[in-house]
Amino acid sequence: MERFFISAVVAVLLIRAWLELTGYPQIGGHGLHIAHMLFGGAGMMIALLASFAFLGPRVRRVAATVGGIGFGAFIDELGKFITSDNDYFYRPTVALIYVVFVLIFIAGERLTTEVDPTPEERLAQALDVIAGAVIDRYPVKDQQLAAQLLAQSNPANPLVPALMDALAQIAAEPDPPLRFADRVMARVTSSYWWLVEKSWFLKLVLTVAGVITLLNLRELTVILLEDPTNSGVQVYIDSTAGLLLLANLIGGALLIVGLVHLRGPDLDAFIWFRRAVLVSLLVAQPLAFYEQQWLAMIGLAINLVVLSALEFAIAHETKLIAQIPAGSP
Repeated sequence: MERFFISAVVAVLLIRAWLELTGYPQIGGHGLHIAHMLFGGAGMMIALLASFAFLGPRVRRVAATVGGIGFGAFIDELGKFITSDNDYFYRPTVALIYVVFVLIFIAGERLTTEVDPTPEERLAQALDVIAGAVIDRYPVKDQQLAAQLLAQSNPANPLVPALMDALAQIAAEPDPPLRFADRVMARVTSSYWWLVEKSWFLKLVLTVAGVITLLNLRELTVILLEDPTNSGVQVYIDSTAGLLLLANLIGGALLIVGLVHLRGPDLDAFIWFRRAVLVSLLVAQPLAFYEQQWLAMIGLAINLVVLSALEFAIAHETKLIAQIPAGSP
């Protein structure tokens, strides 16, 4: 699911960048225009056929990547199919694409983090891992993962002890070396988490978020001072820019509440900070993409960095609290 999501997002960004750099060329001529949505449909079809026809984790990874690229090429042309004049540059398109990706991300997060598998489902997962291990000649990591899943399965099921005995008798192959792309991704990931773990990094991103909030407050103050009768404020609020400002102010208010909670346990403050970021991601960012188009990517990147730092801080504080003996102050 991660591969699908990332591939789709990257596909949209690359297509838009390429079209901008090349002056929006068209494939075809003499009355024909082959839209890149058709290539997106072909990519999704290839992903489906591959998943239907072949087994194993490699095929699943390829299908996720090709299908994600295909979906990105498809959704990029959304504006053409929600307007009567087939307008690729329809202004709300970027915001709608963002909303679609947010919904996909939320669905993926819920499916992968909030599911509590039953012992029977753990057994099914173990069988799926073993099927892939058969194709890849039983690498060590697959054997270990299958054994962990079987340990969480129902031991009364006759398949469980039989599979565990079979795995114990199979000589595992060494794990295959990581491919170049996987090595680069692993290095980038480890470097990023090293950065997030630093206490100064969280302070830095919170400072940036606070400065942005102050700038938003300054903008509203200037508007009020320019029109003491407040007649212009309502006009501004009725516009998209005004709604964006109000959304940012709501997030700023939550940020201020978090700052107040810093006098108590850090965990409470971090939770309020996360709420502020989520308001920005789910409410302010769609409006920002409508108002600013692709320039809103800067704000999105800042929000994602802040959110990841907060998620790490919350997990760290939760772990520390869990280690405190019961009854301790």
